[in-house]
Amino acid sequence: MTSENAKLREQTAINLRSMTEEDLAAAAGLSKVLGWPHRLEDWEFMLRLGHGLVATLESGEIIGTIMWWSFGERYATVGLIIVNSAWQGHGIGTSLLTTVRRLLPGRSISLNATPAGQPLYEKLGFVPTGIVEQHQGNGVSSPIIALDAGQRMRPVVQYDLEDLITFDNAATGMDRAALVEELVQNAKGVVIDTEDGIRGYSFCRRFGWGWLIGPVAATTAEQAKALISHWIGTHGGEFIRIDTPTSAGLSAWLDEMGLIRVDVVNTMATEPVVISDNAPQYFALTSQALG
Repeated sequence: MTSENAKLREQTAINLRSMTEEDLAAAAGLSKVLGWPHRLEDWEFMLRLGHGLVATLESGEIIGTIMWWSFGERYATVGLIIVNSAWQGHGIGTSLLTTVRRLLPGRSISLNATPAGQPLYEKLGFVPTGIVEQHQGNGVSSPIIALDAGQRMRPVVQYDLEDLITFDNAATGMDRAALVEELVQNAKGVVIDTEDGIRGYSFCRRFGWGWLIGPVAATTAEQAKALISHWIGTHGGEFIRIDTPTSAGLSAWLDEMGLIRVDVVNTMATEPVVISDNAPQYFALTSQALG
């Protein structure tokens, strides 16, 4: 870069504004440059559930993005923080994230950090709270995992919505009613049902290069395996991705199923999410961005 080009960039006004549907094609282009799998439809899905900002040049060109999702009055997640490589080092990522934090007063904010982004997030007060492992591949094994007596797996129906919201709230500690409703309406889902109510759920939807399994929550690891194995069997031979917390303990089993661990990211938060004792466990994320 010549000194004249550097000086020109310093003098260029960079503006932040709300993200709109018309911005999503450009945003998807930025994620594609990074090698991220997000399709335009995936960006549309996430904007329906939340909000975003874009950083633009005076010409209107979009050079940065950020999105966030409020879950009740206490929590929010942030993701899809992207800055065009030609404009990194100009404080754009910092401006995007600090602006969002001002828009979310009083909320604990969490995100999943790539190694490149982690130093910025630490500087802005985020601390590591866990690790998420990304598994993907063409599932080669989907054993039938027996459920305990009195338990059965069945498809999600609209009638399940309120029970699913309650179960998800217990597993995540967050009020994600709008997200659960979106999944019930626009994703495939199954639940583990008993006379005493739902004891586990999992969803599967189109994402990126194939299918994404998540979110998944259950009262036991065996239930979670049964829920995940269902989707591996349903989409055997197709590309499948699942993002699972290391604390869930499923990584080695997923490798055996043909969904190989390919990456890890650090979950970070301004304050940890509070989960009640004896709550169901969260075994797979909705996505790395949504948590």
